[in-house]
Amino acid sequence: MRRILFRFSQWLVRRCFRAQYRIEVLGQEHIPRKGRLLFAVNHVSAVDPFVVGCHVPRVLYFMAKKELFEHPLLAPLVRFYNCIPIDRAEFSLSSMRRIEKLLQQDEAVLLFPEGTRTKTGKLGPLKNGVAMIAARNNADIMPVYIDGLFRVRGSIFKRPHVCITFGEIVPIAPFLQNGNASKEVYGEITAEVEERLRRLD
Repeated sequence: MRRILFRFSQWLVRRCFRAQYRIEVLGQEHIPRKGRLLFAVNHVSAVDPFVVGCHVPRVLYFMAKKELFEHPLLAPLVRFYNCIPIDRAEFSLSSMRRIEKLLQQDEAVLLFPEGTRTKTGKLGPLKNGVAMIAARNNADIMPVYIDGLFRVRGSIFKRPHVCITFGEIVPIAPFLQNGNASKEVYGEITAEVEERLRRLD
């Protein structure tokens, strides 16, 4: 029942966004309907998780700053939308365990590999966190690029154009052929994901 409600909420949120933005979605055919997967998304606005999540044809889990769970209006939304609280100053062990448990259950998790929102609108350098999680859990990575949301607010009177591009999956297995992953391997994965994201720009 929860999955049905979640998919209905995706439809509802999608309708709300499309009333305020002219949204173009590319590459949805690349999204696998099942299996463990990490979505690596560039971070340009506070609504990024929702505008991407409502266009993913499967249940999706998100990271959300812990302050949102204390907000009287947003707290119910982030809880319903499978958000996992995270401290922006310190990525906690409990958050990591929660993500790994979800991946072991073949779920999909959305992460922002830059670690924070861009201040320029351009893709910033990626941290190794997504690569480490992917390697530890044998989870493939799907790069996702959002264009048109940086410092832009939607309006039913003037609907800005927003493009969401789902890139081809970065398979993790080839990076792990020589055994356990190392910091060097994490760096190689991160570099590949960053290159894919820049191609989608």
